[in-house]
Amino acid sequence: MKYCKNCGRPVKDLYCGHCGQMADPGKINFLFLCREVFHFVTHTENGFLFTSFQMIIRPGQTAKNYIEGKRKNYQSPISYFLLWTTIFILFLYMIEKIFGNNAVINYGDYFGPAADTRLAISNLSIVLTVVIPFQALYLFLLVTRKSYNYFETMVATIYSLGTIIQFQFLFAVFALIYHVVYSGTVRLQISDSFKILYLMWFILDTIRLYSVKYKYIRAFGFMVLAFGTFTLWRLYGFPVFLKVLL
Repeated sequence: MKYCKNCGRPVKDLYCGHCGQMADPGKINFLFLCREVFHFVTHTENGFLFTSFQMIIRPGQTAKNYIEGKRKNYQSPISYFLLWTTIFILFLYMIEKIFGNNAVINYGDYFGPAADTRLAISNLSIVLTVVIPFQALYLFLLVTRKSYNYFETMVATIYSLGTIIQFQFLFAVFALIYHVVYSGTVRLQISDSFKILYLMWFILDTIRLYSVKYKYIRAFGFMVLAFGTFTLWRLYGFPVFLKVLL
């Protein structure tokens, strides 16, 4: 007779009839951890990879679908944002542990002095959360206010920032490949081009779905306000915030 290792009840089948755990959960080894990571990425609310791909090819429609209730196939916006932020930070931590600080990516003074920059990157989800309300406000006033409320609009903003972090992760992968092949270092400022290009694609794909006048002017206005707010925050706001906090 086998007994469940979780609840101690007798088990006759592959799974415990009381708590549902596998009768033989197996030993924890490298393959076990790989399977856990794969399962986490592909089965988190059954939509992480699907949402990530959809937010690249049609970001406006994807956010609109979620807002309007078509949510079964999509990762929720907050967990989507947090997952990509966590993946990005862990990847940066890994390459720094293997290759050394600033060996693959030179952070420079991206968020102010070097110590402030490292603190900001290690707490990226908190740092970026500050700009979410502002970007949601710009999108709401310029595009969505006749269709959705402010908090519904915030969903689209959270999705877009999560996808920007996805591109930051791809940038880090590129930097790692470049370092391995050429033994060079890539400056973090170069990743701003990824942010600008994706933000442009996001607002153009979004604004086409709404009946508003002067679409390209509004799109340009959103780009300037959104990226400008982020730039002001990272160059001036965050360093001041740290001085007040510490």
